[in-house]
Amino acid sequence: MHLTGSSAASLIGAARACEDAGVHSLIASELYTNPFVPLAAVAASTSRIGLGTGIALAFVRSPVALALEALDLDALTGGRFTLGLGTGVKTLNEQWHGVTNFGPPVPHMREVVAFFRQFNATSHLGKPIHFDGQFVKVRMDGYQRPTAPERERIPIHLGANREKMLELAGEVADGVLGHVFVSPRQLRDEVLPAVGRGLAKAGRTRAEFSMAAGITCAIDSDRATARHHARGPLAFYATVRTYEPLFAADGFSAEVATIREAFHSGDKKRAVTLVTDEMVDTYCAAGTPDEVLRKVAEYDGLLDIKGVSAPRHFCPTDAHEAYRARILEVFGNPSTS
Repeated sequence: MHLTGSSAASLIGAARACEDAGVHSLIASELYTNPFVPLAAVAASTSRIGLGTGIALAFVRSPVALALEALDLDALTGGRFTLGLGTGVKTLNEQWHGVTNFGPPVPHMREVVAFFRQFNATSHLGKPIHFDGQFVKVRMDGYQRPTAPERERIPIHLGANREKMLELAGEVADGVLGHVFVSPRQLRDEVLPAVGRGLAKAGRTRAEFSMAAGITCAIDSDRATARHHARGPLAFYATVRTYEPLFAADGFSAEVATIREAFHSGDKKRAVTLVTDEMVDTYCAAGTPDEVLRKVAEYDGLLDIKGVSAPRHFCPTDAHEAYRARILEVFGNPSTS
């Protein structure tokens, strides 16, 4: 699940509730917050639940700053941290963050991962750290972290949806973080085969790799309300051209075009209503508890970690919090400790 909250107390309360319910892991995303900060806020108040970035933007930090953030969080969590990395889009990197060397995302990400692996394993040894890539250039002499890392190989999961990034994830990463809308068909026919090609390049097996993706879950006895709120995230992502091919692959090109037109004309409410029942059924688990459980079960054998996510876009805050609570009720396995 996503870690949400606007204060230290709310973040800690949410994290403890998820840990007590048996949630596998919490991820913090990067857009309105720096994902490393809320994770640090809850690290000492949890003991079992995994914590990770989902995702941190890989190209907007110096490679050394990124590595230090990850090593610090792995130490704070006692080895429960996973570094989730994503590329972000060109406009965001260059116009928001001032990135001047944004290159083709796949080779750029390959270098970020390779440097991180080197730094993670050797920064405490006092040896020179030199990396001379096309996008990542680091030369560190006389540097030595005073303590050994919690783990010399912190897991890296890549935010990946397209073929080449999925192949890279299979080759160099430990897992994939898929989007909050991915159909079982996409996973079976496109995502897993691409990851498999990357794993084969590296001589690794599927058992050595973690597949995770989001599933928008809206649970309510009033199924019409639940399905309405599930439409919100789909409407939002339909307006982003980067994701157009993902919708098109499931046959929703025409629907996405009408949603985008309504959204950009200023009629956001109508954009949400233009998300069809078929789109909701394809990507979301929305309705009564039994309906949601049946839908989520369709991902069995396809995902190792199911990211059950309450609707956020175009969903009132109180409704979002209610959906989070219902997710814990329906999926939770309360701790006896």
